[in-house]
Amino acid sequence: MNAFTLSLASIRSRKLQSFLCVLAVACGIALLSSVYLLFAASENGLMKNAQGVDIVVGAKGSPLQLVLSTIYHGDIPTGNIDTHDVEAIERNPAVKSVIPMAVGDNYKGFRVVGTTADYPALYKAELQDGKMFGAAYEAVVGANVSLDMGGEFAATHGFSSEGDDVHDDHHFHVVGKLKPTGTVLDRLILTQYQNVQDVHHHSDDAQITALLIKVKTPAAMMNLPRQINEDEHVMAVAPSYVMAQVMKNSGMGRDAVVLLGVVFLGLSMLMLLSVLASGLAQRKYDLAVLRVLGASSGLLALTVMMEGLILSVAGSALGIVLGHGIAYVVAMMMPALQSLLLPSSLLFPVTADIGFIVTGIVCGAVASILPC
Repeated sequence: MNAFTLSLASIRSRKLQSFLCVLAVACGIALLSSVYLLFAASENGLMKNAQGVDIVVGAKGSPLQLVLSTIYHGDIPTGNIDTHDVEAIERNPAVKSVIPMAVGDNYKGFRVVGTTADYPALYKAELQDGKMFGAAYEAVVGANVSLDMGGEFAATHGFSSEGDDVHDDHHFHVVGKLKPTGTVLDRLILTQYQNVQDVHHHSDDAQITALLIKVKTPAAMMNLPRQINEDEHVMAVAPSYVMAQVMKNSGMGRDAVVLLGVVFLGLSMLMLLSVLASGLAQRKYDLAVLRVLGASSGLLALTVMMEGLILSVAGSALGIVLGHGIAYVVAMMMPALQSLLLPSSLLFPVTADIGFIVTGIVCGAVASILPC
């Protein structure tokens, strides 16, 4: 006769109440876990997509719109900039490297991005098949793009998959496919920026949608945008600063969901306390018999505590599994998230899981001590 076997016998004798306790703890932990996984992965994805880009230059407009349209390809560009503006920026001694970007078309909702081979290299992207684009109207597609090697397609003007303004006179050839990166590259079609200019008949004035700039020194991060912004036609912003503001604002929504998860855990503690207390009341005769048979009061108290700990451990473990599953399902249902992370990565254990399990166990331990 020991505390563990006695607590298991008590749990089996009240299967429904025990299951509800486990489920209550699991719901609280699952909510906390899924919120953490999604927000943490999204924040990491936001930073990963902006890696290597110190400054984004585009037409005057909204800084957030410029960053979303060029770094994350989730908005409409603010406009185009002319060749002489591009050349002036490239000649600036503070500029280390420049990656041009020309957008304006899509294929079945996947954006066609005119750029150079430096753009996929920025994300350390590797080819899964084929080669990098080089010749006229060659294209390399991301891992999630529904185009096969060797296929041909005509781009549709604009960013809507339902558009009917198709550039039938220019057909792109798929010469390469990228491995999954968990970045926006997975949903893009890449080609030379001259091809996009040619499709839109901009070969004469060679307009560019945006420039992704890497500067030489930290001081240039502050000085160069001010210099560029003096031009009435061109705007420069630091994507790290813009997205820091976005994440700061989104923190309110995260805190609200976390608070809801804490409330769930609080309710699960009350439910566990209620089950243990009612169990004690129902088992007064059984406990008295055990006392007569020689069981100490310490053993009986330990039995109640062990019961609470078993239920809380089971609920915490189930909550972690559910949390990862919920985060994965949410990521699979939201294409925007797939541009920031690999959904499959949400299924793997993370260090924070230990903290959530400990939280559940502590809640169970507190609820177990009170009836004793």
